[in-house]
Amino acid sequence: MVWDRTPRLRGNSRIGLAALVPAVVIASALLAAGKGHAEDGADDKAEANERCATRLSIALVGKSADSALLTNADPQSAVDAMVGTPEFNERFSRYINSEFNGGPGMTAADDPVYYLSKYILENKKPWTDMFIGGYDLTAAADNSSLTVKEDANGLGYFKSDVWQKRYAGNESAGMMLSAAFRMQQNTTGLTLTPSVGNPGDDRTASGRSQQPCKSCHFDAYYALDTVAHLLPTRKGQGDTMTFTAPTAGPQQLLGKSIADEKAFVNALVDSDAWRFNQCRNVFKFLYGRPENQCEAPVFDKCVDALEQKKTIQAAVAAVAKDESFCK
Repeated sequence: MVWDRTPRLRGNSRIGLAALVPAVVIASALLAAGKGHAEDGADDKAEANERCATRLSIALVGKSADSALLTNADPQSAVDAMVGTPEFNERFSRYINSEFNGGPGMTAADDPVYYLSKYILENKKPWTDMFIGGYDLTAAADNSSLTVKEDANGLGYFKSDVWQKRYAGNESAGMMLSAAFRMQQNTTGLTLTPSVGNPGDDRTASGRSQQPCKSCHFDAYYALDTVAHLLPTRKGQGDTMTFTAPTAGPQQLLGKSIADEKAFVNALVDSDAWRFNQCRNVFKFLYGRPENQCEAPVFDKCVDALEQKKTIQAAVAAVAKDESFCK
């Protein structure tokens, strides 16, 4: 405001003061309002940070945020530390175990996915090790746990005795069709709907060679019978179950000749479908749902982190640190 400094105003002080009062009142009100807005903004920011801290803590470690995280001016700056905690390792291992299995195991030793995942996370190994790493998983005498040891002949958890027995299936000739499906479901997210033309047809190769079974078992890129030729053959059932090495030789799969089980899993893990499925699991872990179309940029961040840094922790952090996660 520019004050009128003419002699007329100075000559009539009453009029001059009266004219100034409204201006002073307005100016004071504006200053008070500005102060109120600043305080409101600070309160809103603190509240938003608390919500973000709570969401991150529950999603990543499964518990309420502590006071340090609640008062953190940037809660997402704590994400890297949170994905390095035992609580995250436990939570993610339990989650991925539920995603990779058809249901709960009868004993703790029936869940090699859980034990290997936890080992991978604790030792900050590449996430590809879950599927193609050289490990041996041995059950305790009372089946209360599994011990993970390095073994050059291993293939993630796929070669563990407990996993093979769990997904050996009941095919009449001992072909491990269930294992053939689970390998592809765990790596690339393959989903299939069982369809049987006549009860019992699925138990034999001749029955499966007829429609509606033929498409999934012989024709598709994921042809279950073809994959099963690369896997061991089941002998017996229950406690007497054993496995013999495959004898069928190389199979035509994924557009090329695949020599053996190890080459097959390596080809799956080297595909875009593997990276896509692992990041879909990341979204389901954090959000409780798959990604949606508008989240493509964040999804790409997850894929890039998995490719560049190799660990699933980096993939989870890439999504959890994106500004969209706390909105």
